[in-house]
Amino acid sequence: MSVGLPWYMVDEVYVPINCGKEFHWVLIVIVLKKRLIRVYDSLSSKRKKEPPIEIQKLVVMPPTYLSDNCFYEKTERTDWPTLEAYKGRLAQQTDFVNEIPFDVNYVQNIPQQASDSLEDYGVFICAYAKILSEGKQVHSCGFDAASQRACYALLLWHYRVEKANEGYTSDNGDLPRSRNSVLKEIDASAIITLE
Repeated sequence: MSVGLPWYMVDEVYVPINCGKEFHWVLIVIVLKKRLIRVYDSLSSKRKKEPPIEIQKLVVMPPTYLSDNCFYEKTERTDWPTLEAYKGRLAQQTDFVNEIPFDVNYVQNIPQQASDSLEDYGVFICAYAKILSEGKQVHSCGFDAASQRACYALLLWHYRVEKANEGYTSDNGDLPRSRNSVLKEIDASAIITLE
């Protein structure tokens, strides 16, 4: 997955969204060429039919953001006015309009949190993003949150060990810490991936 690229250079943008009143997170994927927002919600089977207010507000934001940042003027990769999703939605005199919201698709048949594990949303969002960024579809079968959590914990631990072995320091403004000499270098081949 590419990071740090301007939006006109990518087809999809992945954004975690906090549904504040519920202390729950969902993953949205903004599909630019289709003027579409896909919502991946690990609690969708447990919530009322009404979408979270954050999603309702969000659908009008991308058009405004894109027009304010001259997105539609950057046509070297994509000729936006010729795409089916944009036909009739771009004003003739300005070549863009920011009042028309993106369409929303609440993705169904995806892994769902168990009703007794309301704090698992993080592992679900990470898994959704990983699967989608690999060009795969998210399927509802065969998802084990505990195994995924263990896999991500191992990846983060491995990342920490690699940083320590290479002498990297964080640039977050914290006081520098001495290098931990207790950490042993681990063999990267010892880490297994749980699918």
